[in-house]
Amino acid sequence: MTGHTPPTTLVVCDSSEISRVGIARSLEAYDIAVTADASDRASALALVERRRPAVVLVDMGLVPAPAAALDVIAATVAAGGMPIAIGVESAPDLVFAALRAGSGGYLSKDLPASAWAGAIRTAIRGEIPLSRAVTALLVERFRCQPELSLHELLPSDRRLTRREWDVLEHVAQGKTNRAVAAELSISLETVRTHVSNILTKLDAPSRTAAAARYRELRAVHG
Repeated sequence: MTGHTPPTTLVVCDSSEISRVGIARSLEAYDIAVTADASDRASALALVERRRPAVVLVDMGLVPAPAAALDVIAATVAAGGMPIAIGVESAPDLVFAALRAGSGGYLSKDLPASAWAGAIRTAIRGEIPLSRAVTALLVERFRCQPELSLHELLPSDRRLTRREWDVLEHVAQGKTNRAVAAELSISLETVRTHVSNILTKLDAPSRTAAAARYRELRAVHG
């Protein structure tokens, strides 16, 4: 046993029951307890909204993949937690999609349990747990596409998640929080959290200013 203090809330979102059980049992050996789990998009989103876990392990194959996993990652960020994407393989496209959605790292299922435990503790400290393999992927992508800057690939507190962009688009159309919640099938409280995060990231003093910033960005980037 390591003697480290386990996270107060760690949840696993994976459509495979064997994977959920296996992850939980493997982490027990490192004094890390999985406090809840989910098997699909709907249950995962409900779990994140209700419990606001500190760390969420999100399988990129979560049903329906990969949109479900990306939605859960974004929702976890909005709720103030740290999402970590997990998967059977470290396919570059999946890794970069997860990072752009807000994931604080990516763990492949061929890594030993000790590596997972270390990554989770790193996340709890507020750091980004990127494995050597993922770091190598980022460097390689940067070399192959020099027009990209690393800040476009790495998770960032200043970059909007995909879900935040969705919310901002509706806000820019003049919709109320309640209307946005209905349109995106999320709770009113979740919309409020997204809007608060958007204002902070865009350094906008109001919804009107954020909407203006959105239109500027759309004009520049199409």
